Amino acid sequence: MIKRVHHVGIAVRNLDEAIRFFEATYGAKLVMRRRFPDQKIESAFIAMGDAKFELTASLDPESLIGKFIERQGEGIHHVSLEVDDFNLVMETLKGKGLRVISEADLGDFKAAFVHPKGNLGVLTEIIQPK
Repeated sequence: MIKRVHHVGIAVRNLDEAIRFFEATYGAKLVMRRRFPDQKIESAFIAMGDAKFELTASLDPESLIGKFIERQGEGIHHVSLEVDDFNLVMETLKGKGLRVISEADLGDFKAAFVHPKGNLGVLTEIIQPK
């Protein structure tokens, strides 16, 4: 079912500054950078050894990340769990009464988020790379 922690998502105000910070401070390597215009965000995946982090900045203050940063400031936004059978995991979680939001097939991966309410306050992404 769950294979591993895929990454930890961190909401940041300025993506370029955050990337430079993690590179200079922790020796992180930039793996990928991508815009999601429909969500009004830009993300960068960085790696440090086996650990991966997704740094996400808002392209619009009204985006979900923009509102998150306004309410809570920069910091951990979500934990992403990699699965081997996305559809089965979604069915199982929904069957347990968890609220699943924003399911999407983004070409190179499938992803959905489990709402923090009823999930011990943790926004959890379920992801299956293709």
